[in-house]
Amino acid sequence: MPLYLKETAPLMGIWKVEESSDHLLSMLENTSDYLPFLERVQFEHRKREWLAVRVLLKELLGEESLIAYYDDGAPCLSAKDLNISISHTKDYVAVLLSPRLPVGIDIEYRGKRILNVRSRFLSEEESDFIDAKQEIEHLLICWCAKETLFKVMRQQEVDFIRHLHLLPFPYNTSGSLTGTETRTQQAAAYHLNYRVFDDFVLAFTTELSEGHRMNQS
Repeated sequence: MPLYLKETAPLMGIWKVEESSDHLLSMLENTSDYLPFLERVQFEHRKREWLAVRVLLKELLGEESLIAYYDDGAPCLSAKDLNISISHTKDYVAVLLSPRLPVGIDIEYRGKRILNVRSRFLSEEESDFIDAKQEIEHLLICWCAKETLFKVMRQQEVDFIRHLHLLPFPYNTSGSLTGTETRTQQAAAYHLNYRVFDDFVLAFTTELSEGHRMNQS
């Protein structure tokens, strides 16, 4: 069973998607709940990805739980008092759960394509602290961190440079950083964790960072 990672504090998991959609569906009990979506989707990779999230959620909770969606597209659990965040990249899906604050998680496959978009999501100040020796990985951490902020904020019309900000942090294969948003009046700051794996980079947050606020521009 390709359960890549499972942790309890916070409750989080990563699944490496190697099975067919038929195999993944066989790992779930309430198959009739999933058939309407599967019948609408044509692409096998999308079916596998979608089902793998449900299989991973079952692994984390010990039972199946249906995922619903708010009007803005954010996921929620129909019958559980838990906040949920979901992410996927090439051959991997990730799920983060928490009973307290809203949560955010992002996973991104390691690759050079991040070099082509750095100017679209990093300010000049943020770009200055990128480690040239680990440029790709450091950029991917920043990208995942800002995607995580975007998910936990649940705001529309968010500009990744003007509204999402990362305080300088050195490159490591695992660590934490502070991310802030200036999209709302709250100007909230979040404590984010990150890890660099062989195939992907992961960032997630489950808590506000007290004492850190940025003035709105």
